[in-house]
Amino acid sequence: MTDLEAANRALMLLGVAPIGSLSDSHQAARVMNAQLPNAKRTVLNEFPFNFALRIEPLTPAGGSVAGYAHVFAKPSSALNVQRVYSNTDFRGVAEFRVVGNLIAANIEGGSVEYTAFVSDLNTWPQHVQECLVTRLASDAAVSLTGDGNLMQAMLQKYMTLASHAAEVSVVEENVPPMRRADYSPRGYVEARQ
Repeated sequence: MTDLEAANRALMLLGVAPIGSLSDSHQAARVMNAQLPNAKRTVLNEFPFNFALRIEPLTPAGGSVAGYAHVFAKPSSALNVQRVYSNTDFRGVAEFRVVGNLIAANIEGGSVEYTAFVSDLNTWPQHVQECLVTRLASDAAVSLTGDGNLMQAMLQKYMTLASHAAEVSVVEENVPPMRRADYSPRGYVEARQ
């Protein structure tokens, strides 16, 4: 699916005529072109979808964050960081904090797992593409139709599709569940420990 195809599918949901190009001067093209990048980010931030997950080595950075011994650069394509792994124990998830474009942690090195901004819709699974189309329709509904009820209906449809897409993504990974080891706030440990 191309960006234009996604925009036209969203327009169809709104009952608006399709466009020939996102750079057209028509109102529908201008609205779709303006809304599309934000809609992509919104959908990708909804859940750590496996197709957008990346794991790469941490890169040391300058600066400091109180309470943490080391600071690393947040990858430029990262929308959000899920986990930081220590070099010494791959499945050992390190305590970390994201501050601006920095990742602070008490480890000397390791890897970061994050959701990347993936612009090319051809790499998105179909069920996540459907989320984008309905989110785009919801975001553009009032501007193009003036109908707040249609916007709400599209948003509700988006939330249902996003929930389903998250369920599908979860079954693409086999990670031991976290369990309570004690009653302290940091008492969660991996089940295989």
